[in-house]
Amino acid sequence: MSQGTSASTKLMLIVWALAMIFIGYMSLTSSSHDSSTSDMMVDNAVLERIKPVGEVRIDSSTMVASAESTETAERSGEEIYNSKCAGCHTSGIMGAPKYASLADWSSRIDLGLDKLTASAIAGKGGMPARGTCMDCSDNEIKITVQYMLDSLE
Repeated sequence: MSQGTSASTKLMLIVWALAMIFIGYMSLTSSSHDSSTSDMMVDNAVLERIKPVGEVRIDSSTMVASAESTETAERSGEEIYNSKCAGCHTSGIMGAPKYASLADWSSRIDLGLDKLTASAIAGKGGMPARGTCMDCSDNEIKITVQYMLDSLE
């Protein structure tokens, strides 16, 4: 019996060794193939996520804006009032003097255009600086204040 056990043990060791060699060979050959495929898939996924959304083209025939061209592009007082000021000055919210209301503007008229403009630029009471028109020039604010004063006539 000891010879049978010894032979079966040797056979089991040989089968086990062959199985380990086969598993090792398969893991080495399949992992190199799978890893290159998975690396390629990851690279493609990364490239897809970071690809540019658009392109920028520079046309040499386009004119560059200058100080002269921006000065002539001033908006009117009515334009600015309707887009930036009407929200508060139509309803009188937070103490804003209502548009075309002599009663609301009577205490302010004596200050004059320059002081009213300075107050609009700096902000006053509930009105933020520049009355929420951050892209307005000082002159555009002055034109808008004048537009609002002209509505009182």
